[in-house]
Amino acid sequence: MRDKLQIQKLWSAFMRKKMDNEMKKSQQIDESFKQIKTATGVTNVQELVTRFLTREQTYNQLLQSVNDADRKTEQLKRDNEELSARLHELKIGAAGGEDNEPADKQFADDEDIVEMRSMISQ
Repeated sequence: MRDKLQIQKLWSAFMRKKMDNEMKKSQQIDESFKQIKTATGVTNVQELVTRFLTREQTYNQLLQSVNDADRKTEQLKRDNEELSARLHELKIGAAGGEDNEPADKQFADDEDIVEMRSMISQ
């Protein structure tokens, strides 16, 4: 009977120690979750997990958007340079033209030039 009591005391001490360790781990997890909840404003654990899991996908989508915007910017710069060169050529051609009509009046009907002037004035 004494042996069983000693074993029971030993088992009880072991289980108490194990419970204390689990409580400490649980407390650390709770504190971490509170910090995350405060920082993100998300209270639903499942939503928080979903956000973390889809974070990489969102990051890739943002990178793709940035790359698309960069390509569009480069294309617009090339278009602008081409239109500026064309406008310059037209001005040179108008200045060397035989009729004495001003360059502004001569090319006032050209839609590209009108559009370019409005873009430059903005």
